[in-house]
Amino acid sequence: MERSTTREEFCQAVQQEAARLADQVSERVVAAGSMRDVDVWLREQGGALLRAIVGEALPARAEALGSTGHCACGGPFQFRQRRPFRVHTVLPGRDADVRALYAQGAACHRGHWPVVHEVGVDAEGFTVGLQELAALAAVLEPDEPASDDLLRRFAGVTVSGAKLQALVQQEGARADALLQAPPGEPTPSGAAPDGPIDVAIDGGLIFVDKRWQEAKLGCVFGAESRVDDERRPVLVARQVVAVRGTPDELAARLWPRALAVGADARCVVVLGDGAPWIWNLAEVVFPRRVEILDWYHADEHVSAAARTLSGEGTPKAADWRQVPLDRLWADGIDQVIDALRFLGTHQRAAGKRQAVADLARYLTTNRERMRYATFRAQGYHIGSGAVESAVSYVVQQRMKRVGMRWRAAGADAMLALRSIYRSPGAWDQFWATRRAA
Repeated sequence: MERSTTREEFCQAVQQEAARLADQVSERVVAAGSMRDVDVWLREQGGALLRAIVGEALPARAEALGSTGHCACGGPFQFRQRRPFRVHTVLPGRDADVRALYAQGAACHRGHWPVVHEVGVDAEGFTVGLQELAALAAVLEPDEPASDDLLRRFAGVTVSGAKLQALVQQEGARADALLQAPPGEPTPSGAAPDGPIDVAIDGGLIFVDKRWQEAKLGCVFGAESRVDDERRPVLVARQVVAVRGTPDELAARLWPRALAVGADARCVVVLGDGAPWIWNLAEVVFPRRVEILDWYHADEHVSAAARTLSGEGTPKAADWRQVPLDRLWADGIDQVIDALRFLGTHQRAAGKRQAVADLARYLTTNRERMRYATFRAQGYHIGSGAVESAVSYVVQQRMKRVGMRWRAAGADAMLALRSIYRSPGAWDQFWATRRAA
């Protein structure tokens, strides 16, 4: 067995590498004045220097660990000699060549570099840092632009499409487990927030396994997450969860996020578009709640009836639409329903009768969710724009591009990762726990 690398020997090796780069900079930049691409050149050469340092540091760490330890099979390690392996890093140029102590399990005879396991390098040699960077690129863009436009162009590294897909599957499963995990203890920071919590719920379609399927999404935020500006309140923080599955599967991920902001002790305002599954989920998950039908969806239903009764884009349709909306805004839901029932009996055309009946039925079903003046007076929000925009930037921007097709496992993994990525602070927390593990 070769003797261990001392601190002095390691520092000397690093200084020699640095001195070689310093000589090159002196000759190329100081003497020759090659300044046009100096930053690009230095980035490449600096990456080579840092990769060389990794090549010195990991063997030194391997020797510091010593020639003892146990394999996953339970048997002791049998150390053989130094052997080469390649570590893929986030440094420009990516690859660092390493020679470190190699061992075999006494019982299973499987080969191991113990230092590789200690620093979190995966089976293909990717460091945790490169796994995070590659996973982030895949969350932002499809495989080819993720590799070529993001990783290669901006980071100076390359990752195959197959590896990107494998990372999405691996980290997506971990992200989904985190979304379902109970929240940790809150950090003490003065008085606990009060006021209501908004939980907005919606859905969007994605093409999975050769058919359109609904991705259900929930958006959680408290009054403390809004900041007033000169024009309108700005939402600065919200937790988002998305899942392709049943309402119960969404609930399993939505409740921990709501609990993290005090849903067990604060009133929960549930905003939805009127889909029955939303109210059924709210009844099960949030016993102490207020249900509000999103104002803009109410407007859409009224406007659709106006178009049927008075024509697309006509002044008469605009005038008709405004009357029920003004009444709804002032808590006049019962007046609107009564007026529609009267109007329906005076329509000769079957299509118009049906439009009026459909609107009356929709308003009747959601009567108690449409007391908009009362809700505003209590300080509740009546619009679910937060979740509608979340459907766009969590689901559609990545998963609903032209010609895009998904398989179930990939779609589920991507929804979990996009949920983490689009929830402020969650991505850093996610990878901090990964590095700690």
